[in-house]
Amino acid sequence: MDASHSGKSTSAFHRLRYDERGMALHLLIKKKALEIGFDLAGVSPVDVWKDLDFARRWVEQGRGGEMRYLENPKRHDPRTVLPSVQSVICVGLVYNAPLPYSIEVSRISRSDNGSPPEGQTDGAPLPRVWISRYAWGQDYHEIMRAKLEELRKAIEDLAPGAETRVYVDTGPVVERAFARHSGIGWTGKNTCLINPSKGSWFFLGVILTSLALEPDLPAPDRCGTCSRCLDACPTGALADPYVMDASRCIAYFNIELKGPIPEEYRARIGMNLFGCDICQDVCPWNRRQNLEAGGRQHSALSVQSVDKGFGRGGAATTTRPEFQPLEIKLPSCPEGSEAAAIPSPGKTGHGNNVASSPLQSFSLFNPPLDKLVELTEEDFGRVFARSPIKRPKYLGWLRNLCVAMGNSGGRRFLPKLEALSRHQDPIIREHAEWALKQLAGAAEQRSGRGAAPANHTS
Repeated sequence: MDASHSGKSTSAFHRLRYDERGMALHLLIKKKALEIGFDLAGVSPVDVWKDLDFARRWVEQGRGGEMRYLENPKRHDPRTVLPSVQSVICVGLVYNAPLPYSIEVSRISRSDNGSPPEGQTDGAPLPRVWISRYAWGQDYHEIMRAKLEELRKAIEDLAPGAETRVYVDTGPVVERAFARHSGIGWTGKNTCLINPSKGSWFFLGVILTSLALEPDLPAPDRCGTCSRCLDACPTGALADPYVMDASRCIAYFNIELKGPIPEEYRARIGMNLFGCDICQDVCPWNRRQNLEAGGRQHSALSVQSVDKGFGRGGAATTTRPEFQPLEIKLPSCPEGSEAAAIPSPGKTGHGNNVASSPLQSFSLFNPPLDKLVELTEEDFGRVFARSPIKRPKYLGWLRNLCVAMGNSGGRRFLPKLEALSRHQDPIIREHAEWALKQLAGAAEQRSGRGAAPANHTS
């Protein structure tokens, strides 16, 4: 997503309004970014050619799977996007709601014999799925774009005539390359940008500008000898430190891939329905931060220190309503009714879990699988209209549900899977058939474990 503005002059400005109380323009822009609500801000030079060349070779090696948009040659040189570009302003916005990580919650609540009690509904333990925490709330493109446009306007007010381009994730710009050189974080071994006091749970946005701003220094790599992310990846997508093979990544399978998920990876996807957070969950830089001290305190710190996020260690959290898990309302009587999504009511922490909520109401934090299965295509379009979850579309959603049902061990899903095995789409049919085989295999294992041991006494 991008947009452009250009003034009447790119070589000189008629009014130098940026000299407010003697503050340099690059510091003033970063100060404005923080005032607008961004948590991180920095300035990168344009000539980050080594990083851009790495990104190009990564695509050429087939690491990007079927994501053809990554082959856009404009990604190799920002001057093809904005010929007058001299600086890249990079910002970060924390989206980490103060709720447990995927590795901290029980993916599936089970009874003593290892499976949900047959025939029980109300009060029975329910298989639950994981939705990546970035997708719990409103679509980040809308939120980031609005704030970036506000920052762009502030820049143009400070320096009339400046040319700008705004990008949020979907344009031909390698945001992480510039963000690393802007100093707001280093590229971790899991390929996520990591900030020493914010962690890695933040969105990136950039503004390309014709302004010649003083650049910041790249953040030093602080991963050291740690390999937790590489060791924890269920599918081996982290082929080497700092190298992600997206064609093996769970988030690629259940978000970006349009066709069938390779069968050899389906069981390893587990209960990850949309995205996967494991490589960030295990990162030491995402350890829990004291929530009482987690807020930004711009007035107490200098611009130079705040814009890089240096200070207290651990993952920062946010109470912004737009990043809290949506609460899904299902009608108690489905016929003639419609599902709806509403923002979570201001609660943060464990209060957003659905354990004490009525069965027809649940949040996107570790939601019950059987309730998501109830969503019709119309429900899906309505509930996720302003959510990142709409990206794989309804057929991709059904495919992902089949994998989750197959991995759940829950016999309660047999009727739904049998119906989906007759779906008009061949990909859905094939995934449903695979899931049915998985459940049959799980049932055989349970019966084997429950069999009485042979009596070898005479």
